[in-house]
Amino acid sequence: MKVVDPSAPESIADRPKFHNTLRKECPVAKVTNPNEYYFVTGYDNVKEVLDNHERFSKLYGSQYTPMEKGVALNQDPPEFNEFRAIYNAYMSPRGVKRWADDCNRIANDLIDKMEALGSGDIQDLYGKPVPARVTAIALGLPEEKVDLYRKWTDAFLNAMIRDPEEQLRIVDEMYAFFDIEFEKRRKQLKDAGIENPSREDVGRTVGDNLISVLMCTPYRGRYLTNDELRRTVRGFFVGGVDTTGALMMNTLFRLLEQPDLWEAVKGAPDLLEEAIDESLRFEPPALGMFRGATCPIEMGGETIPEGARVLFSTLSANRDPAYFEEPDTFKLGRKVGKSGIGHIAFGSGAHFCPGAWTARLEAKICLEVLIRRLPKLRITGDVKHFEAINFWVIREMPAAWD
Repeated sequence: MKVVDPSAPESIADRPKFHNTLRKECPVAKVTNPNEYYFVTGYDNVKEVLDNHERFSKLYGSQYTPMEKGVALNQDPPEFNEFRAIYNAYMSPRGVKRWADDCNRIANDLIDKMEALGSGDIQDLYGKPVPARVTAIALGLPEEKVDLYRKWTDAFLNAMIRDPEEQLRIVDEMYAFFDIEFEKRRKQLKDAGIENPSREDVGRTVGDNLISVLMCTPYRGRYLTNDELRRTVRGFFVGGVDTTGALMMNTLFRLLEQPDLWEAVKGAPDLLEEAIDESLRFEPPALGMFRGATCPIEMGGETIPEGARVLFSTLSANRDPAYFEEPDTFKLGRKVGKSGIGHIAFGSGAHFCPGAWTARLEAKICLEVLIRRLPKLRITGDVKHFEAINFWVIREMPAAWD
């Protein structure tokens, strides 16, 4: 089996080339630096990892480091189906519209402060604070602690895979903060004389937010434990801040990189949804996540051993020429791939990203505000990305708008 290094400078410098080459030459490869796991590429192989829970389990989570066995989001169907019912309706396309006004307010507030500057790092000024503040509102966390949230998510990206101990330290710090929020709601319910809360108490006794929903919804005849609450909130928190922001900024970068596309979207805002969808296919914010092999698995002419951690490549799947024409070209108007196949940037099956609708809505609103208020927006320097091997997140984007 070929041994590869996704963290090597040449791999990071051109991630599409690295992922595409693996798909063509060794769809299943082994990684030993800095830790050992198996790298799976190609649309069919990635779909197998996503959909076959009997062979590729999420029981230990989706990070390199196995953690919180069987807790909350770390479950497989059919058990997981019952758990996700707690938040599914709340995070539905119709449900997430409750944050649209807040998203619009935050986007305009930030641009009010940016306008006079004329130029700057738009990732720092806009790309990070918008999703951090909107995610805080959606979860029910203090909106004003943006710097703290950014510190956590940036550190999470930097530590992922290369420094598991640091990642666990960050998680512990986040959990201590979440626990304080849980206790605030328990006190509100207790002060109101409510011992057995229900969804009717959300928005009435406690705030209308996801943490409240999780705490007021019975599950298997009981309420969620702190461990279950922490794991669920972390999943929505990290995804909401990092991947949602990445979707917005990745889309913006590709539009500004090709000024004719920027002008086209300015003239026909309805094209924005097409641009967002193509961005998801072309450079998915989550390039891949982990699963655990439950048995020896034959795939791509190789054997993945039982107990191995397996990283699937969403990027290689979304650029598989067997399913997408001109896969390495970013273009508007691409509806679906060959044979009606769509991209899998948000995953597939039971673990399809529950924040998908929030991410699309938030990206659309924030880009609409940029287009309307900063029509002269342009890139003025090199765009830099985090070097996390399984996330495509912009670190810096110098721009001008005067």
